[in-house]
Amino acid sequence: MSTSWLLLCAVARADLVFDPSVERVIVNVGSNTQPSLSHDPQTVAIAVEPMVGCRIREQRNLHVLHAAVAANNTLAFMQWYNKFGESSSLGTATEKAEYTTRYRGKRKIVNVISLTTLVESIPLTVKLWYLKTDMQGFDFDALRSAADILRSGRAQYVMSEVWWDRYQSYAGQNNDFCLHQYPLMRALGYELVDVENGYQSNKYHGIERLKTLDTKQIRSHDEILKMCSMQVDAPDKAGKCNEGDAYWKHASATLPPPRWREQTENPKRRRLMRLDGSF
Repeated sequence: MSTSWLLLCAVARADLVFDPSVERVIVNVGSNTQPSLSHDPQTVAIAVEPMVGCRIREQRNLHVLHAAVAANNTLAFMQWYNKFGESSSLGTATEKAEYTTRYRGKRKIVNVISLTTLVESIPLTVKLWYLKTDMQGFDFDALRSAADILRSGRAQYVMSEVWWDRYQSYAGQNNDFCLHQYPLMRALGYELVDVENGYQSNKYHGIERLKTLDTKQIRSHDEILKMCSMQVDAPDKAGKCNEGDAYWKHASATLPPPRWREQTENPKRRRLMRLDGSF
């Protein structure tokens, strides 16, 4: 292959060309059927959904990309989970629950693009306001693979799905908050601004323990490290789930916080379970 052909390939990647009025973009990776939406006419939302994207209702300023996102550009088999495939994953679920067994269908081949490719396709003239990832165990791998571009603050706000207390939802994946995501995101210049309990097999002490009981504010960095120090050396706990969502703000962010969730997207925020098991 000639040097000129290599050069052509290097510069051939095209940016997405948005309408001149577009100033901001929201990217929702693993959106399921209820993606994050445009907040105003100057904002465009991109829902990235490989299995159920065809069931997303068309809406103004919403674009659907039928693909999975991981660390690299490739093709891969995706496991079909839940009745209509809405819980599908590139990984294998460790929990033997109805959504992973009763409705399991055939594996589907899907296009996989890297998070770097996705973010770099957005022209620098458009601000990446909010990057939301719900990737069934692949959040950490994707975020780490895009470390260079995220470190620059390209994504001003991020919400990522995490695992808490060494529970492992999908086999062979690294996505623990204390062991993987918190050190990474801090190193990339992000501050943890909120957390929320997610899917839990039982009523565990979830990630909302990172908030104080009185003010519901995120604990200090030192307090978080102390809590995490009690988890990092524990063995992985496969077969059950203790998931949550972490909300991050980059140090260089200039935009106000986004609307983290749509009203119809998630149940009302769960309350923090105290150490004695009461609410």
